[in-house]
Amino acid sequence: MTDKQKNSMPFFKRSWLRLIGLFILLQIIFIILEISGWVANLNLRDINGKLFGRIAESSIFREWFTFYDTPHFNLFTVFFGITLLVPGIVGAIKDIFSRKFISK
Repeated sequence: MTDKQKNSMPFFKRSWLRLIGLFILLQIIFIILEISGWVANLNLRDINGKLFGRIAESSIFREWFTFYDTPHFNLFTVFFGITLLVPGIVGAIKDIFSRKFISK
């Protein structure tokens, strides 16, 4: 067995793939909740007047980040995009470039 085969990790065990997959799964859940109307049944607390509500109702989330009709989901999408998607993309780029240099 060569060194390259010993050090290769299976594709589905890569951490960046898990991060991107989790982000996509969360978006699918948000879409299902919004389409089906389960958002009203989640019993989300009233966010008006709280810090969370001020952020969700700010002009950035009302004008720029309007992925969903529910302000909670817009805020969660940006939060999960920063915490899951950005490190996932960075990890994928690192993995692609590290393989490019290893194969030489």
